[in-house]
Order: sequence, then C-alpha cells, then structure tokens
Amino acid sequence: MDVRAGGAITLLFGLSTERLCHLTPEHLKISDKNAHLVLGRHPVLLPPRLAELIRQLAEQPQLRPQLSRAHPGPQWLFPGMDPGKRISTHGMTQKLNRHGIPVRTARNGALAALAADLPSPILADVTEMHRHTALRWVAYARRDWAEYLAARAEDKSGDVAPAED
Repeated sequence: MDVRAGGAITLLFGLSTERLCHLTPEHLKISDKNAHLVLGRHPVLLPPRLAELIRQLAEQPQLRPQLSRAHPGPQWLFPGMDPGKRISTHGMTQKLNRHGIPVRTARNGALAALAADLPSPILADVTEMHRHTALRWVAYARRDWAEYLAARAEDKSGDVAPAED
C-alpha cells in the first residue's frame, strides 16, 4: 500500500522522495466530497482512489516501544523500520525502484506535465523548488507549436504528392 501511494504521489505531483518521506496524516485534508494533500501552501485535489490509499496509511496503527510513548513524536505516512521514525529517503527510493517506479524519471515526467499546466509561482510552491528552477521547468515544458506549424505549411505547399486512393 505504501509503494502504491508513494509512487502515485511521485508520478502525479513530482514530489521529491525527501518530501514524500516527511508526509504526516496532517497533510491529508478530507471533506465530505473531496480529499486534498497539502503541499506547500496549496492543497492539491487527490483522485478518490489515491485519497483512499493515503487515508488507510494515515489510519494504520504505528507500534511504538514503551519508552517512546512517554515522548510521542509525529506519526508518519511512510514509517521506517525504527519505531517512531520515518522511512529514509534512500529506503523509499530503493523501495519504489524495486517495484518498477524509477523515481528520477517519474518525478521529471510529473514536473514537465505540471510545468505545462501551472504558472511558475504555483509550481515552485507545490514542489518546493526555487522560483528560478520553476521558471526553467515552465520554459522547458512550454507548448510552442511554431516549428511544427511551419513544417506542416511547408508540406502542404511543397513537394509532397497527395496520396491516391
């Protein structure tokens, strides 16, 4: 369940593994109709199946040794092997990679898709990247059709023979 939720968050929102590992149940906000994951200052709408996965992760009991119960720490969506500790960034990356989710490729694909649809200030806030980095992603993902349209115009007016039926 944790691999499915972590992989989906990475693939949809381009969240770094570091941020993914720091998510707690408090990042999940559920209302009557929708569920949101709070990333930065902007809550993002979750697809219903992902919202259900994250809700289940948040409700899983996390066993803690007797000594740590006196000083309770945060509950993690992705707990580690040590009671009360989150999974390590390396551990989560390895786990996702083992299950066929190459983290770097998945994150870059998600960031390119988000950059095509979001203004750079929102992209920077949601992904916690520097605003200049967000500007570069938006410029990279910009949908510029000028070259394609010029090539199509050249094909229509030029040397291409029409196909015969």
